[in-house]
Order: sequence, then structure tokens, then C-alpha cells
Amino acid sequence: MSRRQWLGVTVVAAGMAAATVLVPPLIAPDRDTDGGKPVVSAPPVRGSAAVPGSAPASFAPIVVEAEDPGNRLTGGAAVTACGTCHGGARVRYLCFTCVLEVRAVLPAAGSRTITVGYEVDGPRAVKVRVNGAAPRTFQVTGPAWTVPRSFQFTADLPAGELRLTLFNDDTPAPDIDVVTIT
Repeated sequence: MSRRQWLGVTVVAAGMAAATVLVPPLIAPDRDTDGGKPVVSAPPVRGSAAVPGSAPASFAPIVVEAEDPGNRLTGGAAVTACGTCHGGARVRYLCFTCVLEVRAVLPAAGSRTITVGYEVDGPRAVKVRVNGAAPRTFQVTGPAWTVPRSFQFTADLPAGELRLTLFNDDTPAPDIDVVTIT
């Protein structure tokens, strides 16, 4: 192989390694069933091995639409069309048994900011459970079901599979549009 060909192979390999580190994993759902209802489970965790002596991977934002088929809906939680929402739909009817479980795979552990986009008419509360931990309650408000709003919080998250459970077991919750992890 000539020196010029070797240089070309090296450049292509470096580009592929950078893409592996910088591009967040995609969720490709596998369908299961939960009491006769279709449920979507997250794919197995995939990752790339770190190259010894290389810099740590940077964390690219992960955006998961509430209506993503890789998420899990239980009870009466349902997807509805939404012209003002990030992906054109949102999840509504969240309660104690009506839950939205947002699923993602994190390439690296760390303290992350989680931003939850929602729509609501008036004051409401939503509870968020991270990987089965005790839920945190967030008071939210909004002027109309057609005005996007958001709240955010920080959490120490491990690398690998992440499950954010959104619900409210006391009162009706807002409709959830999108979750962004940065």
C-alpha cells in the first residue's frame, strides 16, 4: 500500500471513530406486550470501547420526543397530535397508573441537565422518577394547551440505560412534549 493510500485509510478511520463518539445512540424499539397492549422496550446498550490515551468522549445532547415509540406508555396515557409541539405530538392523561417512561441510552455518566417540554392550561404538577429512584415533584404552569413551556433540573446519571418516569398520583399532570438531556 502506498503512503498516500495509507494516509487516506487513516483519515477515514479517524472520521469513523469521531462519529462513533459524537453521534448519540439511536433508539430502535423492540415491541413487547403489557397486558395485551403494545409496549416498546429499549434496545440493548451498545457502545464503543475507548481508545487508550484518547480524550474522554464529549456528551452530545440527547432529545427524546414523548411520543417516541421507544418510550413506554401505561394506563390511559396517550399520544395526541399537537401542532405547536416539538415533534408534532405530545403525551397526555398522565396519572398514577397512566405513566410515560422516557427511555434513552447515555454514552457517559455525569451530572446532566434534564429539560422537560410540556403544554398545560393553568397550574399543574408532574412527578419525575429517574431510574426507579424516589420521584421529584415539579410545579408547572402555562397559559394554554397550545403554548410550549419547559422546566429543568439536574441529576447525576450513570452511563447506559436511562428511564425517566413521568406521572402524577395526586392531581392531573401537564401534557409532555419532549425531554432533552444535556
